[in-house]
Amino acid sequence: MRYFWAFVLIAFLIAQGGAQTETKPDAPPAETKPAAQTRETTLIFPQEGERWWWAENSKGEPLNAPQKTSDASVNIKLPEGAETLWVYDAKSGNLAQLKASELKEKTELKSESWTHVARVQVNVKSQDKPVASAIVSLTDAKGDTRTQVLEPSAEGILVFERVPLGKVEVTARYGDEQKASQETTLKAERELRVPVIELALSGTVATLEPTKRAGETEAKAEETPQVSRIGAIVMFIIALALAVGVVYFLVRLATQKPQQLGEAMSKLGVELPQAATSGAVGSVGSTAPPAPPQPDLPPLDTAGVPPTATAAPTVMVATEPATRIVATQGPYAGQVFEISADLMTIGREAVHPIALVNDMGVSRNHAQITRQGDQTLIEDLGSTNGTYVNGVRISTPTPIKPGDTIQLGASLFRVE
Repeated sequence: MRYFWAFVLIAFLIAQGGAQTETKPDAPPAETKPAAQTRETTLIFPQEGERWWWAENSKGEPLNAPQKTSDASVNIKLPEGAETLWVYDAKSGNLAQLKASELKEKTELKSESWTHVARVQVNVKSQDKPVASAIVSLTDAKGDTRTQVLEPSAEGILVFERVPLGKVEVTARYGDEQKASQETTLKAERELRVPVIELALSGTVATLEPTKRAGETEAKAEETPQVSRIGAIVMFIIALALAVGVVYFLVRLATQKPQQLGEAMSKLGVELPQAATSGAVGSVGSTAPPAPPQPDLPPLDTAGVPPTATAAPTVMVATEPATRIVATQGPYAGQVFEISADLMTIGREAVHPIALVNDMGVSRNHAQITRQGDQTLIEDLGSTNGTYVNGVRISTPTPIKPGDTIQLGASLFRVE
């Protein structure tokens, strides 16, 4: 019995020791986030040209300064956290928006890849003057609307960036609950790298005096260096002096050595008149007999020729009157303006029959075209930059006919 209880005690102690020395399983190692790897891609363009690229995160914050490339392909490494890759084409003014998650090892940019216009300019005017203040909103093709405040310091010009291609609507709120809107379509292929939307406001609105534009008379005068003017005057004086010297030398040679002058000019293919030479030879002592006297011509009434046949009648060549002018250069290239009335005024205001509102070189009341019978005349109305017919500036009413050219500001027309 004693051994039995000793055995039970020993078994109990062994059981307690095993419970205390039970080992716990090793804890798994702490999870470590794999380091973000920088993604790479090769952008492939149709041809070489100036382009810029930069990356932005999910909040639209730039992660690197724009990088320039002029090659047909470029290998780039996206910074950590990049969500969007922007590519700007300097020639067209368009942008390509690429998602970083959709980039491949080689990403080819095609015509449909360019989805945005980098900058869109909105000119807010009233009666051809910049508007001082307004609230301007632009709604793009995706339905997103962005709003800017037009301040006097902007001189009537606002710029909206990264505008999707397609239909856009520009709306201005001004004055006492007044409103004006303008719709247009932004295309990938266009004449201007920065498209311009003209928004005209009506009614009572505060405006500013327009500043001088490059290309006007004063600006052109400032662009011409004073040194160039002085150099032109000096060159004119030198050329005039040389011309006078050549004329003086030829006169002396003709009076002192006429024979040598005649031989020299003959070698050059120029035949001098022989009257002076024969006179000089006669004065020395020519023995040539004088020419016999010519008999008097009979009177007209005895000559057998009727008086009406003495002069050929004057033939008047009829020309077709001008019926229209066709723009060949400038903002209106390709447009046709019919001359449908006896008086057609031309100017930058919309009230004129021929209104050139988009040509800033045209005055508000620039010129007029009138018909007088079968003749068509054009007259300048005191414009700033003048009116030119066949390259010559006119100051009086000047006839025009089919085939002539007319220049008004930056617009060139062909008369038809």
